[in-house]
Amino acid sequence: MDLREVMGAILTFSMFVMLGNMIKRDHFDGDVLLDVPATSNVGQDTTMARHSLAQLPNEESTNSAQHLKLCFNGSSLRKAQSKGYVTFSLTDGPEYHISQVANAVLVAKHLGATLVLPDIIGSEGEKRGFEEIYDAERFMSSMSGVVQVERRNHPDSFMQRLVSVKVPYNANPGYIMTHVDPLFRATRNVRVITYFPSVTMQAGRVDKDMSPYSCWATFEALRLKPELQEVVNSIVGRLKSHGPDRQFVAVDYKGEMLGTSTCRSNANKGMKNCYNPVEIAQFFQRIGYPQYSTIYVTQSEPGHSLRSLKDLYPNTLTKEDIMQEAEKGGLLKSKLEQELIDFHLCSVSDVFVPAKSGLFYANVVGNRIASGKTDILVPAQITSNLAQDHVSSYISKRSHPAYACFCQ
Repeated sequence: MDLREVMGAILTFSMFVMLGNMIKRDHFDGDVLLDVPATSNVGQDTTMARHSLAQLPNEESTNSAQHLKLCFNGSSLRKAQSKGYVTFSLTDGPEYHISQVANAVLVAKHLGATLVLPDIIGSEGEKRGFEEIYDAERFMSSMSGVVQVERRNHPDSFMQRLVSVKVPYNANPGYIMTHVDPLFRATRNVRVITYFPSVTMQAGRVDKDMSPYSCWATFEALRLKPELQEVVNSIVGRLKSHGPDRQFVAVDYKGEMLGTSTCRSNANKGMKNCYNPVEIAQFFQRIGYPQYSTIYVTQSEPGHSLRSLKDLYPNTLTKEDIMQEAEKGGLLKSKLEQELIDFHLCSVSDVFVPAKSGLFYANVVGNRIASGKTDILVPAQITSNLAQDHVSSYISKRSHPAYACFCQ
């Protein structure tokens, strides 16, 4: 391991500790979460008062996006003989899947165990096979040299010996040795359930030691199965064809995720924990987005709540608008597939605008950093009409965990 790898491991520790807090915070936090503080000095040209879609004065603009290279080469990691099995499930939406895979790989690597290919349990409780959503061959080949991976083909006696254990995200070796290893030694078969500890619970539980494996699993393991990836690519093409500049903005706004609660604000810091369609529309106007801009919103159906955005930007589209009938009744008929579509469209759009802080935002940003798509804007409560003053602090401060995983 060279100096860059050592520094990457040290930096990744602090970043992953922050990631563990992301779903616990109420506001877009300038140092951890997804907002821009009242002033975001990112050292960029401030002479342009207005910008068309994705034309930010940013060296890392999507117009010249380049995939970054992971500091750690998984194929060079030593493979040990398996001592047992680690199983786990991918639960809730795709933003959770990334963290669950990373944690299970970390635990399996530390225990010297074989990782069993997970099943998938959707946010509505629906059960799916891994191969129904993700590319199983890619997953298994990407883990070669990191951990052994097997498919679920074990007899019932295997399941009878299964012991479930809750493991904090990015658990340190000491925690694993104390809380997981004894169960593993007794049964040779543990089921890892990942949770995100609060700040007060992190001491002695999370650490940096195995973060290289977390980095590798986060950015190399999960890929959509080819049929589903083709659908994503097709929808991206349709969105780009709607505007003369062949670009689109993805806005992660779901009315149901906000419920009836009011978005709380911190006027002193110029930020809120969420933004509604009226505020998003006003934000786009303020920074000079053209009326013809194509805007994809993750809300399932157009609905009354999007009227203010559609009135100002008629080319505002939802899944209901853009999906073909065959897709609605086929590959994308379940909520899980629709969540995956949203996640990947937000990851590849020319510009991404989050309406709410949380793990979805955090892991979308991670994907965008990995692919060099760093045009990410937050409609912070500041009066500036310069797009670069609204760049996510994940980018302007390089505070996202992904930065510690990649070597420039």
